[in-house]
Amino acid sequence: MKRFTIIIASFLMLISLRLNAQNERVLLFECFTNTGCGPCAQQNPALDALISANADHVAAIKYHMSWPSANDPMYLHNTADNDSRKGVYNVNSVPHTVVDGTRFANLPGYLTQNMVNQWLGIESPIEMRLSHEIDETANVITVHVMGRASTEVQGNLKLYVGVIEKEIHYSSAPGPNGERDFYSVMKKLLPTATGTYIGNMAIDDYFAYTFSWEWSNVYSIDQLDAIAWVQNTNTKEVYQACKSSESLTPFYANEGSVSNISNVKSMNCSGFAEPKVELTNFGSNALTSAELEVLVNGESLKTIQWSGILDIYASETVDLGEISFPVEEENALEIRIISVNGVNDEAPSNNVAIYDIMGAPETVGKVMKLTIRTDNDPQEVTWAVTNFNTGEVIIQGGPYDQANHTYNETLEITSDDCYDFTIYDAGGNGLTNGNGFYGLKAGGSTLFSGGQFGSSESNEFSYEVFDNTEEKTNESTYIFPNPTSGMMNIVCEGDQTITLYNMAGQRVFEGVANGWLQIDMKRFGAGIYTVKIGTETMRIVVK
Repeated sequence: MKRFTIIIASFLMLISLRLNAQNERVLLFECFTNTGCGPCAQQNPALDALISANADHVAAIKYHMSWPSANDPMYLHNTADNDSRKGVYNVNSVPHTVVDGTRFANLPGYLTQNMVNQWLGIESPIEMRLSHEIDETANVITVHVMGRASTEVQGNLKLYVGVIEKEIHYSSAPGPNGERDFYSVMKKLLPTATGTYIGNMAIDDYFAYTFSWEWSNVYSIDQLDAIAWVQNTNTKEVYQACKSSESLTPFYANEGSVSNISNVKSMNCSGFAEPKVELTNFGSNALTSAELEVLVNGESLKTIQWSGILDIYASETVDLGEISFPVEEENALEIRIISVNGVNDEAPSNNVAIYDIMGAPETVGKVMKLTIRTDNDPQEVTWAVTNFNTGEVIIQGGPYDQANHTYNETLEITSDDCYDFTIYDAGGNGLTNGNGFYGLKAGGSTLFSGGQFGSSESNEFSYEVFDNTEEKTNESTYIFPNPTSGMMNIVCEGDQTITLYNMAGQRVFEGVANGWLQIDMKRFGAGIYTVKIGTETMRIVVK
């Protein structure tokens, strides 16, 4: 009996060890430095040695700042992402190291192995796996990351993915502090510095993503690597980090994901769409079949039988065909996975993709004003207004001949109907080669606006002719993109006071725009905000 008890105890201990191994913590070291910082040159060697001594248990990333030397090349290679993480922790001096967001925030010289050992003893509630691959022909690094919660995690969780250059060695020091060797240098945060929203995680909740980056400012592609971490953006606590491994074993065998609904207008009055969705295989088995369901406002419209061969991490854009639906003020288009490989998907948490479609407001007798600010390639920009029901192009414009110039057009609408507005860019990069944007207003109210749209972007508006159309419109004030998950651009005439209010009516920002202002909305959190620009008031949605 005693021997049997020992066997049972040993078996339970083995299970416990396996469970603990699944959630073995990897610490995140976020280090802030600069090539002109004397104390950085003094403390970085010991910091690098500590990270190296714990290479299997520490994911490190170094952000280079703009001070004391404004010419730090590793800062200049990606100013936006470096500044973003500086803002997360309000870093105002270097050297500065943050461990797991909240465990340590001080000079790296104060870090010790005993502190690292203590932190490594804290089990993580999340298991993460990550791998990456490099396409030297296309100059692209692709990162695959997965995670699963073993216990409940509450908070505004986000996934961050960082591409780093493991080692950079200069023959002569690039800055006045004499340092020539640099490690774990941040090159890019994917998909952006704002991260990917996850939210709360219940037990067994799971995520899987693939991100790609066409690299630039890389010294040696052999030194490219990737790390990832999950962080509570409210408290700054990092629950888990991970490093890239040569091979990633998926959590599940039959696991598909749908994402990135495309070919759908965000404003609609026709009740017609031809959506597409990206289908990805995150399972260890090849994905050979999938049943997809299309719904609008909870009503099932059709099912699609897809077949093909998707190896692990491979994706395919699936054309879902035509759909028709009764347009409401707000409409939710959903694409759901019903089954994969003839069986239930083993991880249903990423089986639904949602796209919000706004019902186009009925514009009654309003003066329609189109504003286009061209980028560096004005000759590539054209646009057209089409009667949706007849297919007739009733107004069109472009191309233009002045770069970085603002054009204002008045659109004459003469009949009641649903109309499609489409803007085209022959270069395939929207109005992003410069500070270009477009916006369509009706009676001073913005119907839609943007600038980042690839080859084209379309939206719909409903119009009813009315005799009295004399009214004042402010054709020079716009905010875009709307909705946004990061930066908000404000365009206005001259100096205007900008005030930003949250849903509770609290003032969260006040400043002055001199024709153009950018505000990083991610620091205020998701929600609907009121933007007061001079005497004009607008609303913006932050995802």
